Amino acid sequence: MVNQKLKCIIIDDESKGRKVLRNICEEYCPNVEIIGEADSVDSAEKMIKSLSPDFIFLDIRMPMKDGFQLLESLGKIDFHVIFTTAYEQYAVKAFKFSVVDYLLKPIDIDELIAAVEKIEKIKRSENGLRLQEQQKSNQIKDTPKIAFPTSDGYVFIDPDNIVRCTAYGNYTKFFVKGESKPVLVSKTLKYLDDLTEDYSFYRIHKSHMVNLIHVKRFVKGKPVKLIMTDGAEVEVSVRKREGLMEKLTAL
Repeated sequence: MVNQKLKCIIIDDESKGRKVLRNICEEYCPNVEIIGEADSVDSAEKMIKSLSPDFIFLDIRMPMKDGFQLLESLGKIDFHVIFTTAYEQYAVKAFKFSVVDYLLKPIDIDELIAAVEKIEKIKRSENGLRLQEQQKSNQIKDTPKIAFPTSDGYVFIDPDNIVRCTAYGNYTKFFVKGESKPVLVSKTLKYLDDLTEDYSFYRIHKSHMVNLIHVKRFVKGKPVKLIMTDGAEVEVSVRKREGLMEKLTAL
């Protein structure tokens, strides 16, 4: 899965400062695309509204208006901010705006790289939340499939076709009706337990989650087991037995 570049605007009234940031990004931050440069608050405000950057490099002291006034004038901020300034005394005020980082000039390359990596991590987290929201929206619209993350993208599976799930380290094996091999999903069983809470899944063991519509038999003994429609025998932990019976009788 190809990562999209982070769109960035450099805002600094000094052309030298803008050039330094552009050069560092081009050489050391290949995942950053500089989509614009602004030399004042007024031009920056127009540029941000028209180009919708993922983040900005923002100088504080500029003629007429400063960087803080820019953020205040924009109101809702749907991008991230890395301050770049020669003045250390504004740091406390800067972080009140929930900025990602505060870099002092002359810019240290390692610090800038680390700041950009923070942006990348935040964007990955935001994209993950956005995907979950989309999945919930899809469920409301009766769209049958859920997108589950894999090592190289996503696999779309009808939840009714999932027979059972088994923990596999930081991954989970999905046993799907009609598939000869399990599907390896790059999330823990706990994550998937939360994601599938609106469906007929139940965690019967620290290592196993089953789709209750695929339970064929409940077998008493030591240990208690479920026989699934794919022929698998899955152990039920002691503390999960009572809750499992309630779920099964409610179907």
